[in-house]
Amino acid sequence: MDTDLYQCAVSAGDLDDINEKLRLFQVSSKLSNGELLPALQLPPELSIVNSPPNQPPRRAFYGFVVSKDILTDYALRWYQGKFTRESFKTINCAWVNTICIGAAKRHLELDPEHPRIRIPPVDTPDGTKPCVSIYDNHYVPGWNLDVETETRFIEFIRTELELPKTQEPMWYYCHGR
Repeated sequence: MDTDLYQCAVSAGDLDDINEKLRLFQVSSKLSNGELLPALQLPPELSIVNSPPNQPPRRAFYGFVVSKDILTDYALRWYQGKFTRESFKTINCAWVNTICIGAAKRHLELDPEHPRIRIPPVDTPDGTKPCVSIYDNHYVPGWNLDVETETRFIEFIRTELELPKTQEPMWYYCHGR
């Protein structure tokens, strides 16, 4: 399984098979074995509010873990005519990642005046994956979404990335610290 976020965003195989795409969408929706994360709720011991001064908990993000192919498909929809899967194969992989993550950050943001979307690499039971996140456990001022706004963000991301309705956002550890 691919665990390096900065490897090529375009897989060698063609992902036209709907079952394979669905498997990739749901690859990290399962809970971990005995670890605190992934989880639907942030465990209290990972809240920065509950941590001792100068000893923050491990960083975590709340959102949807997606495959690189999902981000690539999304970028290609926005940059139709400028890039293709074939042209991505000839571009440095780091640039492809920058293009795909940049497209998602720009076009999934509902409030550009108060940006919220981040796409960090997170640890999942299946390896390191990109996470389209709306919360960060280290940024307390960002925890102020009301239920309606949070639901709007979640549904917008799910719809735009064509994620299955069964895939729920979860808390994941940031890769590294």
